[in-house]
Amino acid sequence: MSPLVFELATEGDDPGLRRLLRENPMQGSISLSFEREPNYFNAAAIEGPFHQTLVACESGTTEIIGVGNRSLRPMFVNGTVQEIGYMSQLRIHPKYGKGLYLARGLAQGFKLYHDLHKDGRTPFYLMSVIEDNLPARRLLTSGLPQYPHAQEYARMFTYAIYPVWRRHSLPLPRSLRLVRGIDKYAREIVDCLNRNGARKQFAPYWTCDSLFAFNLTPSDFFLALDAERVVGCIACWDQNAFKQTVVRSYSGGIARWRKLLNAFSRFGSWPYLPEPNTLLRHSYAGHLAIDHDDPIMFAVLLRALYNHTLEHGYSYFMIGLAESNPLRSVVEAYRPFTYISQLYLVTWEDGLDAIAKVDRHQIPALEIAML
Repeated sequence: MSPLVFELATEGDDPGLRRLLRENPMQGSISLSFEREPNYFNAAAIEGPFHQTLVACESGTTEIIGVGNRSLRPMFVNGTVQEIGYMSQLRIHPKYGKGLYLARGLAQGFKLYHDLHKDGRTPFYLMSVIEDNLPARRLLTSGLPQYPHAQEYARMFTYAIYPVWRRHSLPLPRSLRLVRGIDKYAREIVDCLNRNGARKQFAPYWTCDSLFAFNLTPSDFFLALDAERVVGCIACWDQNAFKQTVVRSYSGGIARWRKLLNAFSRFGSWPYLPEPNTLLRHSYAGHLAIDHDDPIMFAVLLRALYNHTLEHGYSYFMIGLAESNPLRSVVEAYRPFTYISQLYLVTWEDGLDAIAKVDRHQIPALEIAML
């Protein structure tokens, strides 16, 4: 195979990027393609106000066979707002993604990342790798030439909850009330997110302009109010207009028994498994902020969002919490599908001191809906 050549993408690369995602699903018992229609760059911009996309082609060709993103956004680190990077969408066509060829190809990609990193916009980056993907994790931390320094930071639990029947609403304490967001609470929502984000690690810093974008409005929020003060919030964030998940195929026991499993889905013991090449309409339970991490308040907000997703026909919704987050027990009561990823802090020599200063005792609070 010819060497890979990495360069910054242009708008002209949009069809090739969308084709790469569409034709190369994540393999497993349920193969899923994570797509970005109708425009790759519109969806990529959600990862941060500053964004760059890297593409890879074989030398002498124009077919895109690899992609990676570099984005930056203001986040809370040790209680203060800093510009932090995120490396995402690292993907190479499966026929190129093995052994020495993959290692060399990624080295070329990381070299371009390093060159871009020299702009000094951020000291380090976050990167997430599925926990079971041991080859990728070993490669990332291999110390090969051109590879960055990557340190394990935290385990993230991503939960997919499938609403199958309406559940009874839960009561808040008497001093509080549950409402849907409206425009007059926009500033209060931002204040609640930033107040709680400041006591955690890598929570995004928000303004009204940056929060209420990408198909998100105050009416998508469920709020816990103390008088007129927002003391808890969560949003149902529908991103299907620019990011999609498509079931491409089934394998193994799920392929053989799918119709039988679907017969049991109406009893709530299993999610309905649609035909291959079906778009899954889903949402994110995002922008979670709870004063004092009150589990009762969280349970009330999550139950309201659960019933909302059922009423509006979503196949499922996703929420992500760090392993150390005490609110995970509330989510696990819904018997969700769970996958675990390992979060890394990634940098080159100039960012090692900044990584060493990250307080590991604070709870990570990344917003998975933007990853």
